[in-house]
Amino acid sequence: MKTDVTSISDNTVLNIQEVFNLIQNYKYEEAFLLSSQIMKRSDSGDQLFHEWVKALAEFYSCDKKETAIDLLEKVKPQKIENEIHFRIINSLMGFYIEIGDEQNFLKYKEKLILNLHLLNISEVIIIILGNIGNGYYEFKDYSNSLDFCNKTIAVAQKHYLFDFRFFKIMMIKIMNLFYLGKSEEAIELKKDFESLLKLADKMNLKKYLDKSMNNYYEGVKNNEKNTN
Repeated sequence: MKTDVTSISDNTVLNIQEVFNLIQNYKYEEAFLLSSQIMKRSDSGDQLFHEWVKALAEFYSCDKKETAIDLLEKVKPQKIENEIHFRIINSLMGFYIEIGDEQNFLKYKEKLILNLHLLNISEVIIIILGNIGNGYYEFKDYSNSLDFCNKTIAVAQKHYLFDFRFFKIMMIKIMNLFYLGKSEEAIELKKDFESLLKLADKMNLKKYLDKSMNNYYEGVKNNEKNTN
């Protein structure tokens, strides 16, 4: 159901955190509508923030991937100085992961890593590290992906931040271990992960791991056929 932004109070409309909450729950179109309401006011806030939200909606809700990439390429900061700058570069990196552009993924990954020491917001650090871990996984660099999975998990555990992104990166870590030939470690972690899902009442997420596992075993079977 779409958010009825016309019924939201002025105080809520002015609350940028509400936009972040919508993005956190992957409600990009609703986030854009709310951000648009904020921009109509005289005390509208940050245009750069609004452009970032618009790009997310274009990419994920409207399937206008090239439009979204072009938008962020035009407004991206040359120097990372604040949270929204980190979020823009991270989203741009994520877009390139989605379309399979490894070169640009690595370029923006490097930019983020070089500046990450300037960021002190744990939630955003987890998002960035997890995104990098996912990128390496998608481009089949399982060793580097595992490294960033471990870094992401360490930050999440330190700050007790266990949302969908945490569970996703745990799944990616399990798959990295399988692809790196560390099957016993992967199986043990898979057992612990499934127990954690039960405790967190998140067993519905197990289907994502099952799908990845099926793809892995299909790949193993195909390799065996080609070898024989």
